[in-house]
Amino acid sequence: MAKQTTIYKEISIEGIGLHTGKESKIVFKPSLDDKGIRFVRVDLEQKTEIEANWRNAVSSQAVRGSVIKKDDAFVYTIEHILASAHAFGIDNLTVEINCSEPPILDGSAKMFAKALLEAGIKELESDKLYYTVREPMRFEIGKSKYCVFPCDRLEIDCTISFDHPFLQVQHFTIAQIDKDSFINEIAPAKTFCFDYEIEALRKNGLALGGSMDNAIVIGINGIHNEEPLRYGDEFVRHKVLDLVGDLYLAGRGIKGQIVAERPGHKNNIDFVREFVKKAELVK
Repeated sequence: MAKQTTIYKEISIEGIGLHTGKESKIVFKPSLDDKGIRFVRVDLEQKTEIEANWRNAVSSQAVRGSVIKKDDAFVYTIEHILASAHAFGIDNLTVEINCSEPPILDGSAKMFAKALLEAGIKELESDKLYYTVREPMRFEIGKSKYCVFPCDRLEIDCTISFDHPFLQVQHFTIAQIDKDSFINEIAPAKTFCFDYEIEALRKNGLALGGSMDNAIVIGINGIHNEEPLRYGDEFVRHKVLDLVGDLYLAGRGIKGQIVAERPGHKNNIDFVREFVKKAELVK
């Protein structure tokens, strides 16, 4: 029987927030059984603690990242941290943060994954629980479609499509989300945007910390970045990265084959909210 886990020691990361453009510091700290992944806003007088689950997720504000909220305290763009914890099977973790958004770093989850591995993964006493389904389930939300099939592991099949000359359709399947596959196939995939979106994003107070160092910018004929793509299909891999993180808003790991078409943060959150109502928890 698999046991719940946390990390052995605390470790910190600093950088610029993607949307706020502000300096940000997070500290990963060990936690206890059945605590889940919790963000603590240490910059606030009350040091508000927000559990990263679907009950606290705010899909209406999940425009370019997933958001959790408690009272008047928010934490934005948490998906890369959650993806790393989910893939590594870390059930319980405290994430202290000194502002409303973690650092974007290089736009991928590679550095979060590296930090968690350096902190070490520690087994706890309680049994690990997973959400799973006995029968296939289907969800359609906006332009996104999700199907879940019974499976003894987390498998993801993802397709993205855009009406754009350079990026139209990409498809990627990963047969098992675990530490090795995440590090090698998913974590390094960087976030991306189209060049025509940048002005509108910034007018709406988003992407203020975005740059060619932490995002792939797509133009009509290709990417604007000097650095080459890390994968030929990096865009769909990044969508899988985001989905792995958003799925952890279930509050437990998931066993199932998930087939997603055109996933996005808002719809991912709404999907998870419906999924946990119909799924069952198993050891």
